[in-house]
Amino acid sequence: MSAARARRRITLTAAVAVAVAIGLAVPQASATERPAVISPPRQPVAAAVSPTPPSPRTDPTAILLGVHEALGAYPDNETAVTALEGRLDRRVDVDRWFSRWDEKQPANPVASDAARGRLPMLSISPKKLDGTVITWAAIARGDQDATIRAQAAGVGSLGTTVYLTFHHEADLNSSAWGTPADYRAAWRHYVEVFRAAGVTNVLWTWTMTLGSFTSPPSTAGADAFYPGDDVVDRVGVDAYNWAACSAGKSQNWHSLTYVTAAFRTWATARGKVAVLPEWGSVEDPADPNRKAAWIHEAFTLFRGWPELEVASYYDATGTCAWSLSTSTAAATAFAQEASAATSHGRPTAWLTPSTKLGAAPLAVSFDMARSTGAGSVNRTGITSWSLDFGDGSAPVTGTGQPAKVSHTYAAGTFQPRLTVTDASGSTAFDSRPVRSAAKPVLTGGESNVTSTSATLSVWVSPQGLSATVRVAWVLPSGVEAGHTDLAVGAQTGTQKLVVPVTGLRAGTRYAWTATATSAAGTTVLARTVETPGPPTIRAVPAVNLTRTTATVKLRVTTHLLATTAWVEWGPGLTRRTPDVALAGATYEKGTEVALTGLTAATTYSYRVVARNALGTTYGPTQTFRTTS
Repeated sequence: MSAARARRRITLTAAVAVAVAIGLAVPQASATERPAVISPPRQPVAAAVSPTPPSPRTDPTAILLGVHEALGAYPDNETAVTALEGRLDRRVDVDRWFSRWDEKQPANPVASDAARGRLPMLSISPKKLDGTVITWAAIARGDQDATIRAQAAGVGSLGTTVYLTFHHEADLNSSAWGTPADYRAAWRHYVEVFRAAGVTNVLWTWTMTLGSFTSPPSTAGADAFYPGDDVVDRVGVDAYNWAACSAGKSQNWHSLTYVTAAFRTWATARGKVAVLPEWGSVEDPADPNRKAAWIHEAFTLFRGWPELEVASYYDATGTCAWSLSTSTAAATAFAQEASAATSHGRPTAWLTPSTKLGAAPLAVSFDMARSTGAGSVNRTGITSWSLDFGDGSAPVTGTGQPAKVSHTYAAGTFQPRLTVTDASGSTAFDSRPVRSAAKPVLTGGESNVTSTSATLSVWVSPQGLSATVRVAWVLPSGVEAGHTDLAVGAQTGTQKLVVPVTGLRAGTRYAWTATATSAAGTTVLARTVETPGPPTIRAVPAVNLTRTTATVKLRVTTHLLATTAWVEWGPGLTRRTPDVALAGATYEKGTEVALTGLTAATTYSYRVVARNALGTTYGPTQTFRTTS
């Protein structure tokens, strides 16, 4: 039960809360004392039929074990679930996830489950991320068909069976969405849109709360919300032992057998396969072992309930502390029961690489020993296996329980895949990414260049490894003017590093380098940056001398700024040629100025002058002599 739904449940009206409490606080019921089951309503017109996937359970004497796992300190759902699997020493069959209406499908956790061979159990709520409610009537009218088709495309692309629920626990606080009749119509339309889109990998999983199955119900009742056998493949209930953990809930301790009794009777009468999308218990402050015993009893219930296909524990703290981590005894009890043959309703493959990221060439050892066959205890029951390394090399195959295999990867990203087969011929797979990292990749640029400062930017892709980057700048003489050292975390994307540089010389071209080093090697990027400055002049002798004319060559480096140049000549350099405009550049500009009206056999003095925004430069005074 999520925190959001926990808050929603706390706001139940007093009348509903009392009804629930009364319904769950009666003495332990016998088989002949089950609550009455309401007669099924008349079935509506059947929805367009699309093939229903077969049961994922390959051993009907065992359950499919599922969880909804709290993130805790983990960065994402995949990491959290994998950590739980490590504690259980087994893969989970089913992973429960909750999505809002406008979340893109498949959601990342759902896609990750499918990629690793788990079965997603997905609930999509008709409420947007910003809290906007999408009414059932609007859905039934077709107002949301574009969104539903997008959801259908995403779910249909997964390539695995999905337990899909439209608006789980719709019987709680339903007035915001509409009436039970509105819900039934919305469910049917939702299924019809999926089927019209050709989606065939969904097991439609209708899920209510316990109050809809008690007699009398504390809601409008299960039958009031039931949309019809033709659009429902699985029926479910979220079942909890509240034991006074929340106001308005049962104040008594109840076994899961007792809690689910009315639902089981209802599901059996319907002839529907049952699932528990959520179940859990709190601790008893007076008995530290009572929750552990409750868990053992729950699995005893599962072993005697052949119509129950999935039991997915809510391993999180919502309204109450349901988490398995509330005590060592509870966690141990769950792990013990999870290891039993009757908790393995399908085979599971488990591929564990010794490393998923390293420098190329990367040697990886794959541990496959924890794969398990259907109806088998942990780490047993596999009859054959095949490991495709994902790099084009020949797969490795074997018989019996797999152990370890080693492989070396060249640089690249690969998706090795383990496929296992059990005694029944059923198969399962697991796939984990492996990245054999190449050296870092660098690009760079300069910006905000002034006469004394510049910004040096480096884009570094460390190829999944952590790296260090040194940015250094060097004077034309080869002497280092300064450097900055930076760290880049392990990531597969590109990170921008920005280095502000000050104290530069005006009108100077600096060489600068970025040197990135990771475990995979070193990459060096070399660039230059030139600061603007006053123009510089290179003196060149006058040419084309005649009795009355001469040509003066102007060789000016403008240092990035628009520059004006001219020639001063004659006695005292008092005469001046018209200005010549030179564009800003990093290289030397060349032009010529003709001097006319000269006197033969006469020596003249001249100099080139250039001016820009940062100053005026006077070239050296030179002379030439006209011919006689």
